[in-house]
Amino acid sequence: MALAENKPWPDPRYFAAAPTRAQAKRIFWKDLKDLVPGNWVKRVYETDLCIVTRSGSELWVVGLDKPQRIEGTPWDGGVLDEYANMKPTAWTENIRPALSDRKGWCWFIGVPEGLNHYRELAEYARSGVDGDWGFYSWHSKDIIDREEIEAARRHLDPRTFRQEYEGSFEAASGRVYYAYSREKHEDGSIRFDPHRPIIVCCDFNVRVSVWELLQIRGGLVEVFDEIVQRDTNTVEMAKELLRRYGPYKKNIIVYGDASGRNRSTAGKSDYALLFEMGLKNQRIKRANPSVKDRINALNSMLETATGRVRLTHHPRCTMLRKDFESLRWRGEADEPDKSDMELTHATDALGYFIEKEFPLRVERFDRRKRFYK
Repeated sequence: MALAENKPWPDPRYFAAAPTRAQAKRIFWKDLKDLVPGNWVKRVYETDLCIVTRSGSELWVVGLDKPQRIEGTPWDGGVLDEYANMKPTAWTENIRPALSDRKGWCWFIGVPEGLNHYRELAEYARSGVDGDWGFYSWHSKDIIDREEIEAARRHLDPRTFRQEYEGSFEAASGRVYYAYSREKHEDGSIRFDPHRPIIVCCDFNVRVSVWELLQIRGGLVEVFDEIVQRDTNTVEMAKELLRRYGPYKKNIIVYGDASGRNRSTAGKSDYALLFEMGLKNQRIKRANPSVKDRINALNSMLETATGRVRLTHHPRCTMLRKDFESLRWRGEADEPDKSDMELTHATDALGYFIEKEFPLRVERFDRRKRFYK
């Protein structure tokens, strides 16, 4: 309704923003064109993602991957969706000043993403110390079907469930794989089954290379072996794999780092080298998932919010255990600390497989039905 408000100036201007332009267009553009009454519209600029009304007001859909783009012109108000994924300084250094001339308003929409700038802003608004600010939240149970909520509880790890379905700002601090414990997840009874597919999870490195080998039984992941070499290459790692499990080569399925599609020091991609060595069943994504998605997917396999364990490993998988027990978050950066060159390789390798075959399914609002979350 802000588009129809009378202002002292002839060109009231509003924005609907997301972290990137493509994301903003996907979230807002179709809905806004449907929501603005047709008799209000003077012109729609598809290229610029702008609606101009007959009264002279403008509604722009913008991406804030470069927040300075919003500067240079005064704004009367706007919506910031997925604000937690925007740059921490976007509000204070770029958006807030652009609203000052016209005493504009702003809505911040999104789900928590750790204890970051969004959490700080939410806590400020919730405190009530500033009458210009308000805080409103809706749990998923108020909107999403109860059966879906319970399905998510069975599927997600406790931290992710609280964040995604209960609107909780969860700290990304301490252990990365907080759901892991040696007592629950280390199982010396795991045995290799020659009749089952052998899933090889690859992370390609020279200084320290780690491959995790696993099989699936009844939907449960059992990591039964790992290959670790230092100062090595893809061919040497594959030779060791075939030395151990060569007779079952037809049963081997390769997963791993999507960047392995790029050229290696041997002049061919890592996966081309593996293909030439007879490891032809390769299931590689076109691009790697985000680090956060891999970590959340792994934590959810280690233990769901209902306490179910879906991933175990044999004691011989020492690099994997070391990752699970030792990997910490790097300060406030919301990413793992990689200062120890021995760490991250095992869980990176395993995470590529887990995220592809057991991805998190987080049910959020249907943007086709709702303008906002």
